[in-house]
Amino acid sequence: MSEERKVPGRQARRRRSALGALSGVLAGYASLAVAELVSAAVRPEAGPVVAVGGAAIDRTPAPVKDWAIRTFGTQDKLVLQLGILLVLVLIALALGVFAAHHRRVGAAGVSLFGVVGAFAATERPDSTGLVDALPSLVGAVAGAGLLYVLAGAVRGTTERSVVAGREPVDAEAGTARTPAPRTAVRLPVTVTTPPGAGRPEGGRNPTGRQQPDGRQQTDSAEQTDKAQRTDKAGRTDSAQQIDKAQQTDKAEQTDKAGRIKRTERAAGDTKAVEDTKADGEQLPNQRLNRWLNRQLSRRLSCRLSRRSSRRSSRRSGGSARRRFLALAAGSAVAATAAGALGRSLNGSRGAGAIASRARIVLPAPVSHAPPVPRAARLAVKGISPFLTPGKDLYRVDTALVVPKIDAGQWRLRIHGKGVTRPVTLGFDDLLRRDLIERHITLTCVSNEVGGPYTGNIRWLGVRLADLLAECGVRPPSKGGPADQLVARSVDGMTLGSPVEDVMDGRDALLAIGMNGEPLTFDHGFPVRMVVPGLYGYVSACKWLQELELTTFEDFDPYWVRRDWARRAPIKTASRIDTPKPLARLEPGPVTIAGVAWAQRRGIERVEVRIDDGPWQDARLAAEDTRDTWRQWSLSWQAVPGNHSLTVRATDGTGQVQTSRRAKTVPDGASGHHSVVITVD
Repeated sequence: MSEERKVPGRQARRRRSALGALSGVLAGYASLAVAELVSAAVRPEAGPVVAVGGAAIDRTPAPVKDWAIRTFGTQDKLVLQLGILLVLVLIALALGVFAAHHRRVGAAGVSLFGVVGAFAATERPDSTGLVDALPSLVGAVAGAGLLYVLAGAVRGTTERSVVAGREPVDAEAGTARTPAPRTAVRLPVTVTTPPGAGRPEGGRNPTGRQQPDGRQQTDSAEQTDKAQRTDKAGRTDSAQQIDKAQQTDKAEQTDKAGRIKRTERAAGDTKAVEDTKADGEQLPNQRLNRWLNRQLSRRLSCRLSRRSSRRSSRRSGGSARRRFLALAAGSAVAATAAGALGRSLNGSRGAGAIASRARIVLPAPVSHAPPVPRAARLAVKGISPFLTPGKDLYRVDTALVVPKIDAGQWRLRIHGKGVTRPVTLGFDDLLRRDLIERHITLTCVSNEVGGPYTGNIRWLGVRLADLLAECGVRPPSKGGPADQLVARSVDGMTLGSPVEDVMDGRDALLAIGMNGEPLTFDHGFPVRMVVPGLYGYVSACKWLQELELTTFEDFDPYWVRRDWARRAPIKTASRIDTPKPLARLEPGPVTIAGVAWAQRRGIERVEVRIDDGPWQDARLAAEDTRDTWRQWSLSWQAVPGNHSLTVRATDGTGQVQTSRRAKTVPDGASGHHSVVITVD
């Protein structure tokens, strides 16, 4: 096969693959949109992206998860969701290309991913059962059906096209068919008689009858003249028919069939004339005429077949493309509408929770937080404020969808080992109890040295130790059988706190307010735990719904199963807030400032080192409580050059912050925080 004939086939395959890829993306989009709509009838957390994302988080190794938090910060969940969508798009492209050639298999691939999403949804810790599989399954059915239909439309755009340069193929016989000749070419036929054979022997004609010589000559002349007129008429008729064929190439197929039939009759007439020749006569041009007729017929049939094929291909291809575009546009519009409706309905599901939070009026605490000393706040530009605004408090959790819980429907169950009086409390029950207010610095174990995942908040809540004591719980030091308090969130998260730490007199809280307002949804509304001195992953359970007394031997919480330590007291740490890393400063006086913390031990001293010089004591702000951080500052006369600034702290027990660098896994980072600056 020539190269010219191979190219159109490749173009058709590429076109089919491109349209198939588009079909796959549309099918995937429709699948997610329908799943979003169905999740509104189930619950938002059952959606395939959320379910698969949660499963991915659960199965991600701790070092990878820590890298994601360190790299993307509080946007790690957005990056994860975008990554999932990107993977789904790539898979949809591949399935679409495959479906363009094997559409049943491609549709089955979409269904398979629906099964994966359904499995992920039902295996989540907060799963409500098989009903959580509905969004993924229904979405997969919709996507698979759409891909099957679109793939059929894609195949229709190319399967009836005929490659240029080929003859049409008879569908029944499976062979190339050649149309009958449209006209015939006729050259003059001359009668030649071999020497010595001017007339038949005995003066008779072949039939054996006697004819006069004059009559024979007359008949011969008449036959020659008639043949010449026939030839001339044939040539004229041939030229006219060729012109007519050129003018009517764009006519419909029925007209073409009629012309072919007329051509056959003309060819039959010509052959009849040839058959009237007298037997025994030699016609030298007869074979040439037949050869020319065959060549002309072949060329005309090829031209007609190519033009007819192109016209048929354009008509069928154009119709199929229009059908595909109509299907694609309609499915995109319908999917967009379904997705928008689903998001709207899911948003309205949280309307009750939003309204319940707006109705809450926090009662005055029976024990206010001690007034913050004026000297606890340093007037240094760039330093972290003593109290962190709620909007600036870090958020590190595994929830891809922030739970929105109606406070009026919220319940907390307390049970387990050593609980002699199990209870179930509502939000109003907590409001009627004695509330206390405390300043407590919260720190995430994922916080790198000098990292941002720490903040100082004024919390309002119920003393957890008092509540546990009312349930009959005793700490291990007083003979209690349980040494671990497992907190469960509405999203299935489990955190384990040492019972001894919760009940040793520190202000461990079931918090309902922060900075004078109800908790925000991002930070655990309606109720969360706060335990001073412990990293958040063992104490700060958000969206709390259950407390179970057990032992460390009997149960491993979520993070412990992922190689984090069971017990995680906060390490002594300090941070330089200003100047920022890689800052360019002018020579002269520069204030170096930041914060230091060692919850439950307090900060006694902060030192700063310039380059490789000696440690210099920084000025400490006044201490609020030993559960809050302390601000510090140091004045420095900056000189031109590149400089390294390093800080370290000493806690209330006299323990100096270690310089040994350690990663966050398994129990928190350690080391000195340093920044490099340039003084011009």
